[in-house]
Amino acid sequence: MQTITELSKKPWFLGSLVLVFVVVVLWSIPIEKRKYGLSQSNLVTDYTGLLPERVERVVKAENRTKLQKIVMEANEKGQQISVAGLQHSQGGHTYYKDGVVLDMRSFNDVLEIDEQDKTIRVEGGATWEDVQDAITPYGLALKVTQSQSIFSIGGSLSVNAHGRDIQFGPMAGTVKEMTLLTPTGEIKKVTRESSEEWMQYVFGGYGLFGVILDVTLELTENDVYTIHTEELKTDEYESYFKNLLDHNNTAMHYARVSVAPSSFLDEMYVINYNYTGKQDHKTPLKGEQGVRLSKLALDLSRQGGFLEELFWETQKLYIDSIDGNTITRNNAMRSESTFMEFTTPGRVEVLQEFFIPVHSYEEYINDLKQLLSSNDKNEDFKVHNITVRYAAKDNHTSLNYAKEDMFGLVILIQHGLKEKEIANAKAIIQDWTSLTLDHGGTYYLPYYRYQTKEQFMKSYPEWERFREEKLRRDPNEVFQNLFYDYYIK
Repeated sequence: MQTITELSKKPWFLGSLVLVFVVVVLWSIPIEKRKYGLSQSNLVTDYTGLLPERVERVVKAENRTKLQKIVMEANEKGQQISVAGLQHSQGGHTYYKDGVVLDMRSFNDVLEIDEQDKTIRVEGGATWEDVQDAITPYGLALKVTQSQSIFSIGGSLSVNAHGRDIQFGPMAGTVKEMTLLTPTGEIKKVTRESSEEWMQYVFGGYGLFGVILDVTLELTENDVYTIHTEELKTDEYESYFKNLLDHNNTAMHYARVSVAPSSFLDEMYVINYNYTGKQDHKTPLKGEQGVRLSKLALDLSRQGGFLEELFWETQKLYIDSIDGNTITRNNAMRSESTFMEFTTPGRVEVLQEFFIPVHSYEEYINDLKQLLSSNDKNEDFKVHNITVRYAAKDNHTSLNYAKEDMFGLVILIQHGLKEKEIANAKAIIQDWTSLTLDHGGTYYLPYYRYQTKEQFMKSYPEWERFREEKLRRDPNEVFQNLFYDYYIK
């Protein structure tokens, strides 16, 4: 029988040991869940945990009658109400000091699917995952949703989210009808043609105009796409994208910009989902894949410097490897998310999103290079990822972020939680916001409140009309949250 010493000289044996070691390491990577949300102790927070607050109570949404009773009692007793779904917002949009929080997560039934008209009616607490589970067997798909399926319907509409689709415009434009519990306790059926224009204020209204009980969403075919990927220089992207729109062969699109030191804001890769003319009724919804490996790679890149270089090169290799693959529309709309969980004590990861007119992109990126450090390895404020998506002009909502055709730059940022570290992050993001405003852009409101009130007012000049309508439709200011209290009230 061979001894361990003899076996150790065999290349196959050493390779097997390395393989076992790698498998054990990957399997041992903890996939933690951020601890946030609706607490039994009445101390609540949202995704970043930066704005903890005590509330009076959390109420589980059971039925419309109970919800209506809560709203009517709040008007009588002078109480405040906030609406919470999955709580992925980051700026206190789902709770208020000493207020009542409506936990909508159990209010999640799929009520009706009309295969012929291609619509679905679903309750506001359901997730996009719930909708996809229901419509995939019919060969149907969503027109617009976020790139991940983990969010609630009501939450996504309350921030008027957008995604990768470049044909259908903002999410608000895909809603045919809505059942709304108004701030005065009335249950209303609302359509696009309704003279009261509730949709204009509820969608992108951050839960301040009542409770979205259900919506009827327009659907489309579950098309099959061919994935096309390509590497670009950032100064090529503006003309590249205009050409993409002109040819009208692409259904969905996004891009990523390098934050690696040697190619910082100089390199990009693009991913397009091109029509094949085929539809799919059989392919099941994909689950999350390669979570531990993806988390290991992202955790290493979070250190910055050389490891960020390595991560960028690895990303490019992966993107190149999927060029030519096919994918269904439903599966393209459910990217992995678990690997992004970040639970390091004393630090936080936050999102910001800046919108810039398509025609200003190249000049904006050049100016951004002067603002940000190309190598943040030794700095507290770190930029980990910049994803670019197209946001078509929005004519549907009051607080609209896309006043013309825009690129949305979704930024993943990490910084410390000490007072001076938060102050430093705030200063950098405020400078970033000012630069964006100088280029005719704006920023997205679901995230933590780094921006000044003056920057908010300049980005959303219609805020006063929004406040007037809020007070007219909710005279007792029943629906409130920390975002409203800080920026609008």
